[in-house]
Amino acid sequence: MRSRSGSARAGVVAGLLLAAALGAAFWLGRRVGASGAVSAAPIVVAVRRIAQLATVEIQVSDVVRYEEVKTFFVFDFPKSATLRLKGRVLGGFDLSSPDFRTEADSVRRIVRVRLPRPRLLAVDPRFEWFDEKSGWVNPITPEDRNRWMLWARGQLGRAAKDAGLEASAASHARELLDATARAMGWRAVVEVEGVEPGQPAASRSPSPQERP
Repeated sequence: MRSRSGSARAGVVAGLLLAAALGAAFWLGRRVGASGAVSAAPIVVAVRRIAQLATVEIQVSDVVRYEEVKTFFVFDFPKSATLRLKGRVLGGFDLSSPDFRTEADSVRRIVRVRLPRPRLLAVDPRFEWFDEKSGWVNPITPEDRNRWMLWARGQLGRAAKDAGLEASAASHARELLDATARAMGWRAVVEVEGVEPGQPAASRSPSPQERP
């Protein structure tokens, strides 16, 4: 049996990233050909640099109870533990993916950007064990703790996705790329694989039958 109460909040670190985006746009936007023709190279370089900065952070907290039962003859010997976990989950884009593409129209000054589906970049978990119950027949072992903590780490990632990590990353990327393009006198059309513009955060109610 497992009980879980989770709360997640999305925090987007936009100020510094947007400042960096506009700074890069200002510097790159001054690069034009000697003949005065519009060059697409600066906007393409700026798009790649800003896409690398388009990350979001989700703070997740959860309480998970584990219980396992060992049967010896006709007797059941349970062991259980409750784990309080908090974590910081970072999401963004893998620009090495073949799904990342940019196309620039120098005449209309439009840059089209296709980003791959957002993914987890890092998980920074913090665990606290309490309310442990076991016996000599079925004790809690270091292997149990390692296995349960590995499973809890995966739960943090899933909770962050349920809290809208992908939609937040896509929205943040669109804002940064749009601001960068406008600062350089261009217009950005951004498409993110698997995430529609304005897509709300997903939500899921955990099943009480879920086990590690």
